[in-house]
Amino acid sequence: MKYIFLFISNTFLGIWISGNVYCQHNSIKIYTSYAIGKPDKNYDFLSRGPAETVKSKFNDNTPDDEYAFGLGYSYRFKGKYALYFNIGYAKLVQDFILPANGNTYFGRVNEIFYWRNKSYYHMIQVSPGIDYTIISKDINLGAMLQAVGNISFRKHIPENNLSRKKIEYFATELYPGVFAEYKSIRASLGIRALHLKNRDDALANNGLKVDKYNPFKIKFGLSYNFLNW
Repeated sequence: MKYIFLFISNTFLGIWISGNVYCQHNSIKIYTSYAIGKPDKNYDFLSRGPAETVKSKFNDNTPDDEYAFGLGYSYRFKGKYALYFNIGYAKLVQDFILPANGNTYFGRVNEIFYWRNKSYYHMIQVSPGIDYTIISKDINLGAMLQAVGNISFRKHIPENNLSRKKIEYFATELYPGVFAEYKSIRASLGIRALHLKNRDDALANNGLKVDKYNPFKIKFGLSYNFLNW
């Protein structure tokens, strides 16, 4: 799946190389984002006992939350296009109940069975994207396409204090959306159109190396260009 993300990234780079327009300016920005999505509630891969427990608590959860911040670089052309590249930290919070692999993944040996009632995944996000300005006045309005590569480096389940630091490629996402820009401030809204999730061995899973299931997820972004040249 990381190769798919590299392909998307190289596609954005190809657009930049083949563009027949000239650079207008570069900028460095700080950004923050918040994403909310439907939890993945599939549990048909569980054995009967755990499946009955999950079924009894099927609606005892909240939407998935994702908080992110970081730095970005933008390259704006003399025209309607702009390319950008963001890198930052993200925290994914999930609370749909599933069995946790306390023994095989987290290395616990004092108990046989663990539950994930809530988990915190700490990740590095790498996000190339492209903007197309449709209306250019005092406020610029346009469409965007953003790819997101998620690399987890720590998974934490507070209950029983299950925690492990390990660098793993977690998921590739693709967000088409819209943006509004006023001077150095930019706001964006994207809806996830593609979700390729690597198998997460911290939890009971369906065994697929890459899961293409794409629950609804929407992302809000805000950024500020603090350096322009």
